[in-house]
Amino acid sequence: MSADPSNPGRSRKTLALWIVFLGTLVLYAWAYSYLGAVLILGKNTDRTNSTQAAFIDAVYRSASVGAERERPSILGEFTNLLPQYTDGMVDPLFPWLLRRHSNQPPDEVFEAGKWMNFIVSGCLLLGFALAAARAFSFSGAMAVVLMGGFGVILERSAYFSPDAIYYLLVVLTWLCALSLIRQNHLWLYGAFGILLGLSYLAKPFIWPIALGFLLVSLIRSLWIAFRSRKDRQDAGVWSPSNQLVGFAMTIAAFLLITGPRLSYAAANFGDPLHSYQKYFIWLDSPTEAALFQQQHPGKAELNGIPAGEKPGIVRFVKENGFSSLIERGTDGALAQVKSSVLGRGGWILVYGAFVFMVIAGIHRWAAMHQSDEIWQVRGTSARWMLLFLGIVIAITLFYSGVGNPVIPHSAMTTSLFLPILVTFIWISERYRRQLQRSQFARLVNGVYVVLMAGSILWITCRIALGLHALMG
Repeated sequence: MSADPSNPGRSRKTLALWIVFLGTLVLYAWAYSYLGAVLILGKNTDRTNSTQAAFIDAVYRSASVGAERERPSILGEFTNLLPQYTDGMVDPLFPWLLRRHSNQPPDEVFEAGKWMNFIVSGCLLLGFALAAARAFSFSGAMAVVLMGGFGVILERSAYFSPDAIYYLLVVLTWLCALSLIRQNHLWLYGAFGILLGLSYLAKPFIWPIALGFLLVSLIRSLWIAFRSRKDRQDAGVWSPSNQLVGFAMTIAAFLLITGPRLSYAAANFGDPLHSYQKYFIWLDSPTEAALFQQQHPGKAELNGIPAGEKPGIVRFVKENGFSSLIERGTDGALAQVKSSVLGRGGWILVYGAFVFMVIAGIHRWAAMHQSDEIWQVRGTSARWMLLFLGIVIAITLFYSGVGNPVIPHSAMTTSLFLPILVTFIWISERYRRQLQRSQFARLVNGVYVVLMAGSILWITCRIALGLHALMG
């Protein structure tokens, strides 16, 4: 979307479009800010519910970590600069961001945390909007930002919790993964590791993305290895030889960001990756989960559980059978989809899938009728992006489905909302651009603009009705 100095007319047109886009973005940002302020000041006023109270307490505990050391080492000083405190339920990033408010009473910390959450998530959303405008068309960028921002992020940005920040970190991590699937530059592996680390510090549910990316990379490497030389040349700009060094960079970057948290968890719970949720999902009720946490508050108690009696897949299959595992996972996955994904603006994902199917249909038709075209239509990376999407969705839904009796509204599932939407729009944009030098360019551009304009208009109407109800 950058200006072309060799074409002044196109440059002026692009500049004008940027001005219109940024001006429109400012108007929506005002509406977003107004609605967010209403939620913060009028809806979320009780800090005593269990989740928010736990995070408020974690602010004080996070600030006190390392304070008892009189002469910390250089490594200790570096460790203290990074998020590390966790009680196995509350994760360190959000309390760490509020450490400077630890000398204030809980009511003031509560208010500061809500506004901090709103501002940080808003800035991340704004950065996402600008990045989307560079990567997508202006209509596509505006549509995906409005659908994601007003569909999911706004609701959670008014609470004293890391949900909104986590959702945005997940989508940035996802975008990095899609970029690596398209063209795996080495520096992107480092960025991927950093984003994985930050997401993990917000909530420890990021592992399906890492596992999905690893599986797709390995499958793609094997596919290329067994293809003919011509097929390898057609594989695009993705290089299997970059993977070994790239994975090492990802791991190093992840450990640099999360090292203090891993060390803290290992010292206090006996497991650097400790999280009570990984035990809870194998239990049968919230009451049983609360009792487990109460009876096993630290390293000694957790290490005292015999290996075969720890809640986990081995114990579950041994006691209930493999068929019960499949049944619980699939039934729970369906419930998670209804409550955590489709229950929160599900029409947006359905619409995103519809856009993808329409544009993909035009792209496929063009590929089947391109004998007279000079510019051949290909989609080498799209299939790998879709495979990545499918693997991560399957892993996430089954895992959160197993835990549905204890955690019925899992943030792990809800965090997929934006990544799924972005994947549909990303591939649609790439298909549209591939057709720009074909006879189908006018058709695909017109259809795409109409589809994006429809979603923008619908969300705008909903925003206007909401503002009218509040102001009227």
